[in-house]
Amino acid sequence: MKTPGEQICAALLERPERRRFDITLERKAGPVLTGPATTESIEQVVPGPVLPLRLRALIPVGRTVGSGITYLRETSITSSPVKPIAEGAVKPLTDLTYESQQKPVITIPAYMKISTQAWEDFAMFQSWIDSRMLYALSLAEEAQLLNGNGVAPNLEGLMLVAIAAPAATGGTGPPLLDNVAAGLAAVYGRDYTPDGIVVNPGDLGKTLAAMGAPALISGPLTLWGLPLVVSKAMASGSYLVGQFNPYCQIFDREDAKVDLADENQDDFVRNLLTIRAEERLAFAIYQPGAFAKGTFTP
Repeated sequence: MKTPGEQICAALLERPERRRFDITLERKAGPVLTGPATTESIEQVVPGPVLPLRLRALIPVGRTVGSGITYLRETSITSSPVKPIAEGAVKPLTDLTYESQQKPVITIPAYMKISTQAWEDFAMFQSWIDSRMLYALSLAEEAQLLNGNGVAPNLEGLMLVAIAAPAATGGTGPPLLDNVAAGLAAVYGRDYTPDGIVVNPGDLGKTLAAMGAPALISGPLTLWGLPLVVSKAMASGSYLVGQFNPYCQIFDREDAKVDLADENQDDFVRNLLTIRAEERLAFAIYQPGAFAKGTFTP
């Protein structure tokens, strides 16, 4: 194939008056040349990695219009043996103890700056911002639901109040499976019915490798028939099991949203836009006994 220069010269010899030339290029891998030529925007943005977040799906969701929530948490149940009694005998006593809990609505925010040119040139960029920023909020929310320390401005997380299960001993299977089984037994032993398990992704990977074949795990991810949440917010060597519904609840004050402004600081004169995403929510854990946590050596 002739080079572009050869094609132009040949065309000039045929018609010297021409000022526009159609040429054929041979496509080869080579260096990328930069210069002042006009560029065309490719209206596609490939987003970064997104790990499915499933913890919220386990938890009932309600709404609140206030700045916080107040609820009762069952702390203990004391009862005499319940059994048939003779006529006139003293009936067994069952006594429940509750404590009042007050939890604030917290705000989880994030923001970033982009140029107005980037916002206007890429139609796909707009939806990418929405999805990526909202995903960042979801990651922060999941971390709070699991690990919040209960000190403002943080939620009280499940790992803070869940009851520690005894470590599994004498097991022959992978440590994660032996210990999760111990946690499930502890929850069942308190008369709750577990409906979810949360583990660290690295620990799950080691378990799958040790098993040789994922006989106990299928997709969508389940373990022994229970939904399995794989979360980076769960520390390696830890796990959580429990009956999430109805023993904890999210109260959304404001759904996650994305706002856009160009009047922040000197954004207007710099052709910048500030994009802000935030959500507001409170979290109630009605009965800590419905949850068990544990640690192990992966």
